[in-house]
Amino acid sequence: MLKNVFRSETIKLKRSFLLYFHLVALIIFPVLLGLYYGSRKSAVTTTTMVTIFYELLAISSPIVISIVISLVFDREEKAGHCKNWLTIPGARGKIIQLQLFYYWVLYFIEIIGMSLLYFLILRFAFRVNDLSFIKIFLTSFIFAVFGFLQYEITQWLVLKFNVGGAMILGFFGLVFACLSITNLFDFIWPVVPWAWQMRLMSFWLAGVTSQVQSWTAMAMAVPIILTLGLPFLIIKSFNNWQN
Repeated sequence: MLKNVFRSETIKLKRSFLLYFHLVALIIFPVLLGLYYGSRKSAVTTTTMVTIFYELLAISSPIVISIVISLVFDREEKAGHCKNWLTIPGARGKIIQLQLFYYWVLYFIEIIGMSLLYFLILRFAFRVNDLSFIKIFLTSFIFAVFGFLQYEITQWLVLKFNVGGAMILGFFGLVFACLSITNLFDFIWPVVPWAWQMRLMSFWLAGVTSQVQSWTAMAMAVPIILTLGLPFLIIKSFNNWQN
């Protein structure tokens, strides 16, 4: 089933606006930001170059995810009122989940790709030599994984409250992401999925103490547990969904 869903979604993607949306995001953002900060490398620290890059991604991700989920839902509704999801009742949740997983995989590839492109521009075009490839790769990997639950929750909301609900969630997710770097979220961020990506910057900022970094690393266990556990509950709601 995984192979069939992925093949079907790839065909649909080639015919839709979503393909260009992903390609533009993959290329334009890291290139423009890399050129901007690379040309100002004497006035900007490496830490600033990296943290701004990921902070912008963390802030924009909730909106981007809501747009992608909404476009896919709208496409399925127009194609016979979501008949692709409803034709096999016993496998309904699995089909929706696999389709959702497909678009998260694209997101994962984009985050890794944008991070590597940004790194290559700064390292080889502007000779910013104090960037750690391994640290950037690990950051982008965990960043993308922490976006998975955002996809799950947005999909659940679009099924329950339609496109409007998903877009409202995207807006509030953006607000949560912005607030997550403040003291307001110091103790609650582990249970707020839209704060997880931003909190990864604790490992890049020079002013963050090793004690805070250690606490953040231990607190990351909560997002990991939620990312692994909550999707199983959400899939059950997918199985019970009726258009």
